[in-house]
Amino acid sequence: MLSPLYLAVLLSCALIASSSSAFQIAPPPSLQRRPLQQSSDSRWHRRQATTPLFADSNDDNNDEENNNDLFQRFLSPQIDDPGLPLTDVLLAQIVAPTFQLYWVFIAHAPLPSWAKPLSTYFGEATELAPRGSLLAPTLIHGAGLAVCWLAGALAAKSYERDAFTLRNNMYDDENNNRGNGLSIGEKIKQYDAVLLRLFQAGAFACGILIVSTQVDLLLEFKRYVQFGESEETDFRLFLASVEVINDIFFEAMVISSWRIIHANYMSTPINRMRRF
Repeated sequence: MLSPLYLAVLLSCALIASSSSAFQIAPPPSLQRRPLQQSSDSRWHRRQATTPLFADSNDDNNDEENNNDLFQRFLSPQIDDPGLPLTDVLLAQIVAPTFQLYWVFIAHAPLPSWAKPLSTYFGEATELAPRGSLLAPTLIHGAGLAVCWLAGALAAKSYERDAFTLRNNMYDDENNNRGNGLSIGEKIKQYDAVLLRLFQAGAFACGILIVSTQVDLLLEFKRYVQFGESEETDFRLFLASVEVINDIFFEAMVISSWRIIHANYMSTPINRMRRF
């Protein structure tokens, strides 16, 4: 058995021999610089592949361009059909709220909170209101819905030609004869751009409508309210939720139907090349 002193002497000799150049075998001259070149090249590639700590100034420029493009959608929009925004506003302001009132009368449901004659604000009973007294509140409420949809349409670029024309021409010739060789899937796929812009614009409009309803409730109660506080607040919140759902449903039904019909009309060979 080796003593600890003998082991220490052997270990020190081994360390001296490994560190001394006398016990090292020199490689051939052709191979001496190759490992250094490879190591330096690998270090250079690693330096090139590293991610910079701070963002480049080009990223800030891209962010500014995106912000400018977002503002330009509202300040300087591209409108390829000048009559389309006016038609959207009229449908959103008049047709959709009128359909909602028709449905309320047919279903014998209570009137929405916004469908009150203006005379009721001066103390007159609702039953004594003259005929046509719901016209003014319908137009006032519809104006707010039209603003929501108009903002959503501008945000989604729904007034560009790609948003109200089919992707491929569905007509065979210049006589506006419909092509019957397309399958159902191909016909539905032609509406992908129209439906996508409709969904984007509708989502933005729904967000504005919900936020506006929250602001209206905040001004009415002078504080933030939620379900479970009292029966009065629960009834008011439930009524507001139902009215928002009805507004979204009827607006989506009217606007979507109109946009699909308009897309079919504008996709004919004559109207596709029309310049307004």
